[in-house]
Amino acid sequence: MGDYMRSTRECAYGQLRPELVQAIRDYLQKHELGTIEADILICCETTSEKTKRGFFRNLVGGDSDLIHYTGMLVTPGWLIWATCGAKFGVVVMAARLQDIQVMDGTTQLINDTGLEVFGFLSGFAERVSAFVGLGPEPAAQKFRAAVKAALAQGRQ
Repeated sequence: MGDYMRSTRECAYGQLRPELVQAIRDYLQKHELGTIEADILICCETTSEKTKRGFFRNLVGGDSDLIHYTGMLVTPGWLIWATCGAKFGVVVMAARLQDIQVMDGTTQLINDTGLEVFGFLSGFAERVSAFVGLGPEPAAQKFRAAVKAALAQGRQ
């Protein structure tokens, strides 16, 4: 079993956890990206529950949230995701599809699945890598397919 047990559901943007919706709206306003709600191709929310707690992490108190939530959406031009948890609050990330590469992130090292995002994310001057965890549900597969289709469409 991996470090996380993940469950992904498809939902309308307004059905994300309220703190995720508000954080994304605040982010869009702060970065003057406009409103994207009408352009959303797909929106999903993943619940991630920590199943493994490392001995060393327990000793130093550096463990992450035991449960965190990630709201993610894709538009014809953007991939946006926000993660929230009781300990670390809310973090929003966004990337123009033209500035990133996305690969299926399946690692045997930590036995986890999701999307590996590599490229220029908003707020970063250099290319970075980020991981968006997804569960095994059909909604997660649909989200992956929608991201890849939007990437392909944007590169034509």
